[in-house]
Amino acid sequence: MPTLDARSILTPTGGFLQAGYTHTLNPYSGCSFARGVCGVFCYAQHNGWVTRGRPWGLYGAKREARALYARDHDRLRRARGGPRPLRIYMSSSTDPYLPQEAALGVTRGVLEEMLERPPDVLVVQTRAPLVTRDLDLLVDLSRRTAVWLSVTVETDLERVPGLPPHATPIAGRLEALAAFRRAGVRTQAAVSPLLPIGDLAAFAARLDAVCDRVVVDHYLVGDGSQGLRTRRTPFVDMLLAAGHARWTRLEALEEVRAGLAAVLGAERVLVSCEGFNAVGPGHQERRVTRGGQVT
Repeated sequence: MPTLDARSILTPTGGFLQAGYTHTLNPYSGCSFARGVCGVFCYAQHNGWVTRGRPWGLYGAKREARALYARDHDRLRRARGGPRPLRIYMSSSTDPYLPQEAALGVTRGVLEEMLERPPDVLVVQTRAPLVTRDLDLLVDLSRRTAVWLSVTVETDLERVPGLPPHATPIAGRLEALAAFRRAGVRTQAAVSPLLPIGDLAAFAARLDAVCDRVVVDHYLVGDGSQGLRTRRTPFVDMLLAAGHARWTRLEALEEVRAGLAAVLGAERVLVSCEGFNAVGPGHQERRVTRGGQVT
């Protein structure tokens, strides 16, 4: 796989993530999960500065990512006028735990550097159980700064009829959330974008056991264009052809939000942009005890 030169690895946020984060961090360019169902609807494929006219896929790993993070961190902390805040969303246009990460360790190298140069907030967003390889690092980092593990769990179905296979098993993602929660790292399930759900009550109970909170989203809200970007992909037609028409409407979002809230409590079920941006003071301290109480 090619390695790519970059002048920086921290990108100032804008749009969807601007309210909660100062920067995004993408260790890779593109995504090798493009052939899975997530690759069909992936919002990042509409970012021309990433794709540059190429078919959606993995384009390369960032060369010297760890050193780039160290340099960017020090520049922000030593900025004129005083240290700048550093709230990082990793990642916004790739997955930090692509299969290639198992051999390359690009993401792990960045996390190792963060132990020496911690940000103020770090949210690790992935759909890959490979994240458990770095459980030790993220537990250590969580003692020095606010860390959230956010795992995408769009559905309870291991295979959604009429759609391509998942990039990674749903069961493995839930197991990763459980492992991090047991270790004391804050955990979030991202039901985003919402896919058809087979048993909402059972799904809610499973999420209740493995995460502190849930963010639920729908492509009509979360793709940043009221669904126009998603309609440029085959995703909506696939849903309709497979008999999943009700999941193409916003009523499904409210139904799932209410079903999750009935089990987890309304304060633990967040929605779309507001939910993803619920980090920083007043948010990262909120934990759920074994008795289900939010503290």
